[in-house]
Amino acid sequence: MRHSLLWFPVAVMMLTCGSLSRADEKNGVLLTVAKTTLDRADQRATYYTSGHIDRTEALKVSIKNTSFKPLPAGEVRWEILVRKYSFNTVESTSGTEKLQALRPAEAADVTIGGAQVQGMRDGTTVVKDKIEWQVSVFVEGKELIKVSSTSGFDTIAKRATKVEPAKK
Repeated sequence: MRHSLLWFPVAVMMLTCGSLSRADEKNGVLLTVAKTTLDRADQRATYYTSGHIDRTEALKVSIKNTSFKPLPAGEVRWEILVRKYSFNTVESTSGTEKLQALRPAEAADVTIGGAQVQGMRDGTTVVKDKIEWQVSVFVEGKELIKVSSTSGFDTIAKRATKVEPAKK
C-alpha cells in the first residue's frame, strides 16, 4: 500500500503533462507539438484589483524521420487560432517554415508561431484566451502528416479573422 501511494503523484503528473503536447506518427514521420510561452508580462492581482494575463505563446514542433530512408527537405505549414475569452471572436495566424532534409532516425525542432494570449485572474477564477492549432508537414508537394489540437479545427477556422503573428 505504501509503495502505491509513492507512485500516485508520478502517475498524476504523467497524465497532466500528456495533455500539454500531442504526438502522431504517419508515413515515416513522428510529429510532436507542444505549447510554449515566449514572453510573459502578467500583472499580479492585489487585494482590491484583479490580475491581468498577457503572454505570447508559440508552438514547439519536433519532426522525426522514423523510416529507414532519408526524408527530403520540405516545409511545415501551421495555423494558430486564438479564441478570445471576452468576446465571441477567433483570431487566426498562419505561416510556413522550411524543414531540412532528415537522415533516418534524425529529428528537427522548430518553434513556430506567436499568438497574443490575454486574460484575467482574481482570487477564485482565471479566464484567458484559448489556443487551437494545426500543423502539417509537406515534402515534395505531398502532405505527409497533419496534427490538430481539436477535431473541429477546420470549423473554427472558417469564422476566424486573420491577424499578423506576434513578434518572437
